Amino acid sequence: MVYSYGFRSLDRRVLYLGLSRFIRASGRVSAFIFLPLIFISIYHISFLLTGLILGSSAVIMAIVQYYAGKWTDRIGRRSFLIIIPIPASIFYFLMFIAVFYHLQFIYLIIPWYGTIILNSLQYPAIEAAVADITSVSERLSGYTLIRILANLGAAIGPLIGGILSSINFSYIFILASLLTIAELFMLYFNVKETYTIRNVNKEEIKFKIFKSDRFFFLFTIVGVVLGFTLRQNGPTLTVYAFDLKALPLIDIGLIYSVNGLAVIALQMPILRLMSSRMNAVFWRGIGTIYYAAGFMVLAFNGAFAYFLIAMLIFTIGEDFMAPTTQTIITTLAPADKKGTYIGSYNLLTSFGRFFGTIFGLYFLYLLRGSTVTFWTMIAAATLATAMAYVFMGNSFVRRVSRSSGVLNKA
Repeated sequence: MVYSYGFRSLDRRVLYLGLSRFIRASGRVSAFIFLPLIFISIYHISFLLTGLILGSSAVIMAIVQYYAGKWTDRIGRRSFLIIIPIPASIFYFLMFIAVFYHLQFIYLIIPWYGTIILNSLQYPAIEAAVADITSVSERLSGYTLIRILANLGAAIGPLIGGILSSINFSYIFILASLLTIAELFMLYFNVKETYTIRNVNKEEIKFKIFKSDRFFFLFTIVGVVLGFTLRQNGPTLTVYAFDLKALPLIDIGLIYSVNGLAVIALQMPILRLMSSRMNAVFWRGIGTIYYAAGFMVLAFNGAFAYFLIAMLIFTIGEDFMAPTTQTIITTLAPADKKGTYIGSYNLLTSFGRFFGTIFGLYFLYLLRGSTVTFWTMIAAATLATAMAYVFMGNSFVRRVSRSSGVLNKA
């Protein structure tokens, strides 16, 4: 399946959607990275309870995204893009107040769940908007541009967050609040409505799309397993580095910045390769293999240099895999169901992320004396998931060929 390479032909609104993701990531990524450390170090929350709280947020996020996806198919994208940042900025400011004045834990948790819900309401609108204004052949490039800009923010954010956290953890939330306001202005002035509202069949509200689209159902089930394993690259990795390997906060910020910088350096060569041959599901499998290799590096050694090597390998895998998620889903989805497909996929795969967070932190604590066993098990499960994607590649081509007449040119 041949995709177009490059950004020149893309609608200008794709660029502004990407710039909004850059602004968002610059402020919010640090909050995501350092929040488990705030739970454990400041509020003395256990590993297991931290996993339950973070895991439950994944489920809440996906449930909201599921309904938000359907709503955005009914009322359009722009309302979600320009209204959500206003209360989101307020919630981040309340988190700043809670940590700065060391208020009771409940005063941190309530606004944090608020940001989870609001981010989830907005996410399907952004992803569906990109699909609205790109053709199938342009879609991989469109999502790649979004990703490059988001990861530029993800490179800057952890560096700033590491410095701010060294002074006071609360400062990362005031940064998120201010940049969320900047995101609002970017979207309000530059992104007009991308979607023409159509009549929606209300009988499709439940999960009938999985019954009628068997390939999408299989792709989603494999995504559940992937969500479980890749969740270890988030809160589990952060807690492992800080609590078990005693890395300083600035080093943790540097580790995550490597991810953002490597994306910028490597994404375009990888996009060129992906655009020239094979198909998105196959390349998703290749990317997942790199994730498995990164987990094995963590099994070998817990020194700072090995964290950097592992993160670089993760990033190569992410460069292959991340642009394919929405490319595959929106290619499978009918024109009036893109938001619904995105929301449905995120809802089911959230259960993988939920259990991945809980069991990841729990077993990391149980196996803290033998972390090589923990990371080897995660690597093995990730590799099995990669093989599933590789073998699904031809089925994806046949599925798309039946619905659109697009042939595999590999």
